[in-house]
Amino acid sequence: MSAAVTERVCGRVSWSGSRILALLGAALAIGAPLRTMYYLSDVVGDPTLFLALAALSFVGATLLARVLRPPLAVGVGSVLFAGGLVAYILSLSTNPAVTDLLGDTAALLTGRSLLQIAKVRLWVLSFAPAPVFLTWYFALRRWYVTATVAAGTALAFFALTTDAGVVTTLLGVVGIAATIGFGTLDTLSADEPADLTKRPDAMTGGDATEHPDDGGEGIDAGRRAVLEQLAAIIVVPAALSQVPITRDSLLSYDDGSEGQTVEGSLFDAGESLSVQGSISLTPEIRYTVESEEPRYWRVASYDRYTGNGWVRTGTPRPYGDQRLDSPPGETRTLRQEFRAESTIGTVPAAWKPVRYSGGPSVSVSSEGGFQPDGTLSTGDSYEVRSELLVATPDGLREAGTDYDDATVELYTQLPDSTPDRVEERTAILTANAENPYETALVIERWLQDSKGYSLDVDRPGFNVADAFLFEMDEGYCVYFATTMVTMLRTQGIPARMTVGYTSGQRIDENEWVVRGLNSHAWVEVYFPGQGWVQFDPTPSGPREEVRQQRIEDANADGPSPTVGDGNPVEQYTPSDTSTPAPLTETNGTETEPTETPTATETDTPTSTTGASDTDEETELRLPALPSREEMTLGVVALLGIAAGARRSGLSERAYRAVWLRYQRRVDPETDVERAFQRAMYVLARDHRNRKSGETVRAYLDAIEADDRVQRLAALRERLRYSGDVSEAMADEAVGIADEIVSDR
Repeated sequence: MSAAVTERVCGRVSWSGSRILALLGAALAIGAPLRTMYYLSDVVGDPTLFLALAALSFVGATLLARVLRPPLAVGVGSVLFAGGLVAYILSLSTNPAVTDLLGDTAALLTGRSLLQIAKVRLWVLSFAPAPVFLTWYFALRRWYVTATVAAGTALAFFALTTDAGVVTTLLGVVGIAATIGFGTLDTLSADEPADLTKRPDAMTGGDATEHPDDGGEGIDAGRRAVLEQLAAIIVVPAALSQVPITRDSLLSYDDGSEGQTVEGSLFDAGESLSVQGSISLTPEIRYTVESEEPRYWRVASYDRYTGNGWVRTGTPRPYGDQRLDSPPGETRTLRQEFRAESTIGTVPAAWKPVRYSGGPSVSVSSEGGFQPDGTLSTGDSYEVRSELLVATPDGLREAGTDYDDATVELYTQLPDSTPDRVEERTAILTANAENPYETALVIERWLQDSKGYSLDVDRPGFNVADAFLFEMDEGYCVYFATTMVTMLRTQGIPARMTVGYTSGQRIDENEWVVRGLNSHAWVEVYFPGQGWVQFDPTPSGPREEVRQQRIEDANADGPSPTVGDGNPVEQYTPSDTSTPAPLTETNGTETEPTETPTATETDTPTSTTGASDTDEETELRLPALPSREEMTLGVVALLGIAAGARRSGLSERAYRAVWLRYQRRVDPETDVERAFQRAMYVLARDHRNRKSGETVRAYLDAIEADDRVQRLAALRERLRYSGDVSEAMADEAVGIADEIVSDR
């Protein structure tokens, strides 16, 4: 771009350091919500279009900054926002309900994640241009506060929806503070000279003719305000970093166990689930269940994979005692009665539940299960009737791949950043599989055979499924289930992550005790004409050994727990370690699946590590290096402190304090001149500055300087007129200056 064009677009501006730093702050302020939107876009598809729109918004703001008046710019931003909103609403349905839209908006502002919106990618594309354009336009116009309003509003929205993480939020706060602070300095510099104080003349070799009478204390109110704003760069992030930012939580599950528990890692996230690192097991009893057969007691499923966790999309609806839909295939009925043995916030049931009665009010989740509207107290009970799928291996093999578009879109989604090697490895492993059912069996059994079970793992810092598949030898149920779902989705097979409890400890013919340590995660795969079928890739034997050991340890530490009316649970009876078979003949008798096709052998990692009860072990770990975001935050904070201190006079005063009290010896001539300047600075602060044209002797007589100062002035006069100064004279001059400074 030529100089003439640059001047026409940007105008004649003074690109001071303050302005450059203010613009960098504005870029960081809007960059924080942009980072969040990029993450949202990456989770649900290719973020290239989003990046293109953001870049066009920046370019448009740059080109229009000098030719478009602010009211028109606000109009352009409003049109961009309104147009995006209309496009998003029209995409929801042919006749979108305004009440539904308002309900979703209210939910977003009270902690619901945008990832729970089905069309989040379109939402991001519709929302992004307006705040980017307005922030950068007003920053270039030097309307810095207005610029931060646009960026801050976007950041606050994402903080309310919990989509902006702690570091991202802090970076945005730093950017806003830096924009206001440096922007105010830039404005002050444009209105008047920024030279607040002059250093003593020893710095330049001249006479001390101009010194502030107050020793540098004359900082005007505007610059004091700037200093306060720059202080926010440190104070605000430091304060916010002490505030836990969490998603909506059902219960804390604080049962005294050390560290995070399996149950807490599955259910504390509410509508979302973040994969944790090392966790422990809690033997606390949660439910007693009456049922004619043991099942996996399902709590919820998650459909959207983010790379490091799961989210459930859709909005729950009230349950009005109506019968829910049964699976599309042949089913049989199972009645279950649950009694809460502690305060808890879930209503488990065998899949697929169709009726609920007798307990606290519930809602129907988007995937068709029940979830409580509040919490269950100890003693609360409810009854559920479920329709269990009756399917055969042959029927599932013949189910085909005639999926509807909505199922494919929702249950084959993967983050665009998922490495290609996950799909390539899965394709090799399942090369001999002839249908989705066989593909699921191969993946399930390969994970069971090749990976070990352990609760003591280091959470990977990148895609969990990719890390578990290629970099890890062992993990627990969440890792196994996440990886299997991801592998299936790379092959275009609809699958979802499901959490709940295994059947538990049998204490009577048709009664089971379900503990916190029965918390589990598994996989559900969709088959046309049949519905969702359960698979469990976690090896059951090692898992059950760890649970049994944990209960024995708990029983050794205290009395046996009780349930119901005080009946003790004295002995641990392991659950059926196999996955409750979803495949049965129509008469209810179980059948074995046919032989699993052999997977093509590859250089896949194997593990010979057995299970180990490591939930109470401790390990010394070195502190992690700061992330790029944390390093960026630190650099910006340091720049803000340095610039604010310099422009407000703090750095000048600090330098002067050191210069005044410490004199490094150089040579007699330099030492005498420096000692004289130090003494003159103290006299100017205590009395007045030397007037222009006033001789040193006249000045000293006017302020009635003592004999020491007169002697120092005589030594300096000898230096200036004869140039003959000895080392002893220099020592005397420095000593006099030190005395004068120390007396003050």
